[in-house]
Amino acid sequence: MGSNPTPGARTITHGVLGEILSLAFWMQKQGYRPSTIRSCVRTLKAVAKRTNLLEPEAVKIYLASANVSLGRKEKVCQDLARLYKLKQIPFEAPRYYRVDTLPFVPLEAEVDQLISACGSKTATFLQLLKETGIRPGEAWMLRWTDLDFEKGLSL
Repeated sequence: MGSNPTPGARTITHGVLGEILSLAFWMQKQGYRPSTIRSCVRTLKAVAKRTNLLEPEAVKIYLASANVSLGRKEKVCQDLARLYKLKQIPFEAPRYYRVDTLPFVPLEAEVDQLISACGSKTATFLQLLKETGIRPGEAWMLRWTDLDFEKGLSL
């Protein structure tokens, strides 16, 4: 049983997939982190399913109408620029700039509701985070010997 492709989706040809993999090997030789390489490959494969990756103008047209954030478009352009540089394909990246937005900060009452809805262990952990401002990783690493009860400090 096969799955139905997404409307408008294309299959990636072996040639394009080979170009993406050659970019991955080049990035590895250049010292890019494995997570960066995986992300780049995933991004380029997704774009290749929607347009001809080796035609910069077609990719620009796709990006202009893609329903993704400006930050995502900026990242796609960076990955494309690497590929086109390796393949010596002229490419003038369109201008997309990440728009920083303020993070969601819940009200104290909402945090208290979340804590009260959790089990006792999770609630205790979340209460520690709320009361001290400590990060989760730091809280997990705490030991009783790290606490100075006389001075009310953690070491």
